[in-house]
Amino acid sequence: MSPQERKRLEVDGQGRVRPASPARASRLEPMRDTGVRLRGASARERRRQIRRRRQTLQALVLCGAVLVALLVGWRLNASEPPSSAQATQPSIPAEEVAVYGEADCSPTPFFATYRSLYLYLPVPASKLTELAFHQASGDQVLHMESLLPDANMTKAFNNKGTGREPQPASTDGTPQKLTGAVLRMWRSNRSGKPDSAADVGAVAGTQVRSPVTGKVIKVKAYKLYDEYDDYEIHIQPTGWPEVDVVLIHVDKVTISEGDRVVGGVTPIASVRRLANRVTPQISAYTKSDGDHVHLQLNKMDVPGKLDAAGGS
Repeated sequence: MSPQERKRLEVDGQGRVRPASPARASRLEPMRDTGVRLRGASARERRRQIRRRRQTLQALVLCGAVLVALLVGWRLNASEPPSSAQATQPSIPAEEVAVYGEADCSPTPFFATYRSLYLYLPVPASKLTELAFHQASGDQVLHMESLLPDANMTKAFNNKGTGREPQPASTDGTPQKLTGAVLRMWRSNRSGKPDSAADVGAVAGTQVRSPVTGKVIKVKAYKLYDEYDDYEIHIQPTGWPEVDVVLIHVDKVTISEGDRVVGGVTPIASVRRLANRVTPQISAYTKSDGDHVHLQLNKMDVPGKLDAAGGS
């Protein structure tokens, strides 16, 4: 037996030979992972730390995903049309506020929206007889959202009105929402919901104002029902190149193509006298004879390309 082999064996007290105890590892030898300590920390603790870090990272990733989803949802909601409960005051550009402050008259109230576009009453609120929505003719019409509750049509028919009280003008010169209720009139010869045209009742000769801020893109004389003189006024709202705001049943037009107009403020025409020639549907729900200005929104597939307004 070599001296090296002899060093690896030792004899116990009973004379039995057994392997010698391992020598302590040199500080120059690599430390062995015994499952008890590894670089000053237990392996189990190390694994727990790694697991906790992984769980923390997963939680952070999840929170980030939720935050992104909430942000996207907020942006989408911000781009959607406001509901009747939300649409209480439009965001008025500074240049419009200046015009309101300098105008000879207070702006008319707003009564409806198309997405985020607010529509101002085209006649002074104190002159309004009744306000009614119905289906417009044509395939390019856009649907408006009323900011007023629907009236009881049976009561309105029996009472010849909704009981509307004259609304005073704004005291501080800024627009306000129209009060009262709105009529919904169905046209049996037209499809769709009664929300694509508005008949704004007022006595013939009442001043008509622009329902939006924008640019007049066309003023056209035409024959209503191919028989009665009438005008179409087309206005493109600022920031809405695809929208054509159309008004008919007007007379004594005071604006021309290319003119800039301010919603609720700029006079553009007068209500035309038509009730002595035709019987407007709105006359069944008001004590007046039914004269009114008709308003609708048409979609322009190509900005600047207009079709006849049609309807009544």
